[in-house]
Amino acid sequence: MLIIVSKMAIKFIADFMLGKLVKKLRMLGIDTKYLRPALNGEYNPLKLLKISLEENRTILTRNSKLKHYPNVYFIKSSDVDEQFKSIIKDFDISKEINAFSRCLECNELLAEVPKLVIRGKVPFYIYQTKNKFAICKNCNKIYWQGSHYKNMSRQINNIFRN
Repeated sequence: MLIIVSKMAIKFIADFMLGKLVKKLRMLGIDTKYLRPALNGEYNPLKLLKISLEENRTILTRNSKLKHYPNVYFIKSSDVDEQFKSIIKDFDISKEINAFSRCLECNELLAEVPKLVIRGKVPFYIYQTKNKFAICKNCNKIYWQGSHYKNMSRQINNIFRN
């Protein structure tokens, strides 16, 4: 497991082309909003720029039309692991890690909860075999250290080993 190094200072907002990258950044505890297209399928890049300025977030995008705007980090690679590595290197994210502290779905900070609180809300086997749980107070997703946690920890360690 990675150690909490510092309070989060880096904040991103990513466009709809970078969903997998967003989850990886959230896995590290990096505050990363994700802007999806509207229900009608329309995508408004100006909304990205507006949120970026209002919330002091760096825009992550593969949209070449945005690469010359301020606060934009243009991602060239289509490979999510290459994208992830370049952001870690270029923003020196190793100093910002607070792994497994954010909801992978909605970006909110997770809160540890006593085991009794999640009784009946997770599969019986999980409740019987796990003792530490966290919950997202925004979307109510419950997290525990199962096989996904081990796989993600391995991914993180491999990224920083290289």
